[in-house]
Amino acid sequence: MNKDLITLVKESKYDNSALLNVITLFEPKLNKVIYQTQPLYREDLQQDLLIKMMSCIKKYDINSVPGFWEMKKLYSKN
Repeated sequence: MNKDLITLVKESKYDNSALLNVITLFEPKLNKVIYQTQPLYREDLQQDLLIKMMSCIKKYDINSVPGFWEMKKLYSKN
């Protein structure tokens, strides 16, 4: 798991092991959030969050993310 997050997200479009690596990177945060809910709902919430994460990762278009200067232009217009 020596690859950076951007590379793993790009590879996750066609490689399920890369998708698993991305989810593994976010697992500590996921577990921390889950413990803020009641124990009765934790397992269901974890499953729902994992499904949502997989969906978002698969749909995410890494090429549509603006760079620093593009974001600066967008914010300076507002």
